[in-house]
Amino acid sequence: MALVAGLALFTAVLTGCNDDDGSDTSSLSDAQAKCADFQGKAFGEATITSTTFVPATEEASEHCLVYGEMDKDLDFEVRMPTDWNGRTVFAGGGGFDGNITNPTSQTEVGTALALSPDLVKRGYATIATNHGHSVEDFPDQSWALDEQMLKDYAYQSVPRVMSPASQILTTQYGGSWGSTKTIYEGCSGGGRQALIQAQRHPDLFDGIISRAPANDFNAQFLWYHKVLNQLAQPGAGLTDAKVQTVRNAIIAKCDANDGLEDGILGNPESCDFDPSELACTGMENNSCLTDPQIESVRSFFAPTNIANGRYTWPGFLPSSEFRPLGWADDGTGTRRSSAAWQLTEGYIKYMVARDPSIDPLALDPAQFTDRIDELVNLIDATDPDLTEFKDQGGKLILWTGLSDSLITANNATAYYQNVVEEMGGEEVVQEFMEYYTTPGVAHCFGGEGADKVDLVGPMFEWLENGTPPSSEQIVATQWFPSEGEPALNRPVCQYPKYPRYIEGGDPTAAASFECVLPQ
Repeated sequence: MALVAGLALFTAVLTGCNDDDGSDTSSLSDAQAKCADFQGKAFGEATITSTTFVPATEEASEHCLVYGEMDKDLDFEVRMPTDWNGRTVFAGGGGFDGNITNPTSQTEVGTALALSPDLVKRGYATIATNHGHSVEDFPDQSWALDEQMLKDYAYQSVPRVMSPASQILTTQYGGSWGSTKTIYEGCSGGGRQALIQAQRHPDLFDGIISRAPANDFNAQFLWYHKVLNQLAQPGAGLTDAKVQTVRNAIIAKCDANDGLEDGILGNPESCDFDPSELACTGMENNSCLTDPQIESVRSFFAPTNIANGRYTWPGFLPSSEFRPLGWADDGTGTRRSSAAWQLTEGYIKYMVARDPSIDPLALDPAQFTDRIDELVNLIDATDPDLTEFKDQGGKLILWTGLSDSLITANNATAYYQNVVEEMGGEEVVQEFMEYYTTPGVAHCFGGEGADKVDLVGPMFEWLENGTPPSSEQIVATQWFPSEGEPALNRPVCQYPKYPRYIEGGDPTAAASFECVLPQ
């Protein structure tokens, strides 16, 4: 910590940051002038096209924001606090990207909620990019027809941006910036990018935080395709009321397994739910399932072979149905307004078939195995051999919410288990990698659980002081508690442990739970 404190002091002098009482207007002017001086400058293949000096707000500390542009459509932002804490975070995006994540925008639903809270406010410098293309209207994925844009999205954008961003940060904070720690944090598509860096660019970042990663990218979308086809079969669709019936049955059967009936499954792996328990015995109604609907629910929870067994996708956990992200019928019988449909449609049209006119449901993945293999090699981040990353001192935190209905939590678990198997066992792996889960949390954030968790602080403690996150209990809270209700707090348990309620405790307090191994 002495090194970090010294760097922070050096930075304060170099950038002329304000005294605590805000009375040093000359230093503020110096900081503004220094920020404006970036305008129009070239850093490698990037040109700075915009600079903004951002005063302190409730969301962020005073900082310099620079906007850079690169060929073809690779744009990025760097936010540099005046009172820098000597640490830098590359903030990942999500989905098919096309926008730059603003880590200071955490007061409303958006990609920034997938990050640790208050990064710029706490003095972290941040970097973010659109990953090689700009999209105004979700879910436009036509950019993927451009080979360079697709490569930038897949794996090239982050190292390309890091080159000019490093030069900008060195210009702002001096040559000592290079001796400080830089990490990458992202969720979903950003979680995939996080693992790409550890696997393909192992010396680019000191630490990696991968949340709910879309790392098995192609199998994930081929699974969406298969399930959407199943839901489109006669009588197989699920209304919102039917999804609620499934949820109610799972809660009634398994909610008490963690010691507390609160609508959150602390250990969903322990829930032995069979959708046939809801089979209609008479006239169909909203409290039962027909045989085709039972098959749809089974397809949601069961591990699945795709494209004649060429690819596989693990099933979802009970409680993932809580936030189905459009698996229920949208009223037209097509589900075409759902996030799952729109993402899959773009993947099939612009990445697999490369034909915008094709009907996505009509496509047979078995006829495109060569192209899918190309995409697997280009985009997927499933390599379990992290030896190079480990050997250069890298640290990795893997995290997922257990009620994720877009990317099953079983996907993160499978990757962790593959790393353990590949690299010689859990004891070896936990020297550089730790895996955490949080019950009741949907995709990256949201859900009934405690979805707001700082992983950046524990990561830097690990990097700078050798203190792994597991040595002190990480606690999660909620981004947006229910109105009039206290925020929910829960311990974030290291896999395979889960938070079990201690009888008599305050159910909103983390201290009322202990991380235990499943029985």
